[in-house]
Amino acid sequence: MRFHWERSSRLPRPPWWAAALVGCWLLLVLGGVLVERRGAPSVETCLFHRLSGHPCPTCGSTRVVLAFTRGDWTGALRLNPLVALGLGLVFLWLLTRLATGRTLHMTASLRERGALLAVGVTLLLANWIWVLQTQP
Repeated sequence: MRFHWERSSRLPRPPWWAAALVGCWLLLVLGGVLVERRGAPSVETCLFHRLSGHPCPTCGSTRVVLAFTRGDWTGALRLNPLVALGLGLVFLWLLTRLATGRTLHMTASLRERGALLAVGVTLLLANWIWVLQTQP
């Protein structure tokens, strides 16, 4: 696996399905934040939670964003560690990209990609177990 900084004039394009998925998720989180900020009662927007009665791996995302806006970093980590760390890393990546005009690229072999996928799935499952243990 190799990491390198590369100067680029534009942001890399994600696959359309990934952009759509992240965009929908961000709209749901933003909607939840706006509802909470107006003082309205909390609305459960998670379809998985509504159908199964259990939190999904990203449950608490709205509360994580609200905790970040209050400066409650440890509270955000307690609510959903993977979402909190992911949002923090994306923020740092964007800040670095905007400040320097460079972006971090990674090249990995097929075997390394498989290992990264396994680590990602393991982290997602571990995070889900955390969320199931800590949220109602």
